[in-house]
Amino acid sequence: MLGHDLRNPLASIVGAARLLKREVQSEKGLKVLSLMETSVDRMAGLIDDVMDFARGRLGSGIDLHRAVGPLEPVLRQVVVELETAHPSRTITCQIDVPGPISFDPGRIGQLVSNLLANALTHGDPRSPVRLGAVTRDGRLEVWVANAGTPIPPKAMERLFQPFFRGEVRASQHGLGLGLHIAAEIARAHGGALTATSDGAETRFTLTMPLA
Repeated sequence: MLGHDLRNPLASIVGAARLLKREVQSEKGLKVLSLMETSVDRMAGLIDDVMDFARGRLGSGIDLHRAVGPLEPVLRQVVVELETAHPSRTITCQIDVPGPISFDPGRIGQLVSNLLANALTHGDPRSPVRLGAVTRDGRLEVWVANAGTPIPPKAMERLFQPFFRGEVRASQHGLGLGLHIAAEIARAHGGALTATSDGAETRFTLTMPLA
């Protein structure tokens, strides 16, 4: 009920903004409408995170809609979206996943988007964020790495706990559910999400069986 009651007014707001963008607007008006759409998208993402968390706590877990298909287009699309949102940053890709695999494209895209967004937020802006994917020994590995200040050991212990936000800065948004839900997506695929962090790099790795 909560998800329904929150989503309906957001849908009305974004629909009204899109209708207004079809009409003649001043440059300032178009900028305000774009800001409205961005804010609605962010709020919709927060609602989705809360709903996923609630489903997990109620016992139904993360729902998957598996399909057999190529992984690379899903990863490339996520990269394009985030590079568009962060035009001054670079994301390099090393993807070697031949043939189709069984996975939920939307959920894996959600997981990778979360990891890349975190890397762009917390990583050294002078260094590119790196995305890799490979298959070996019947398993898929997808990793995201960035340079920058390592995650403190105490924070590492709680990274995947719900509502954990570490050292929150004023510019950071979110509920602290992103990594928790990403870990639940990995678990729903029969895999796991792990993290390592030292002076050289911070790396998150999804490992899941191909079969």
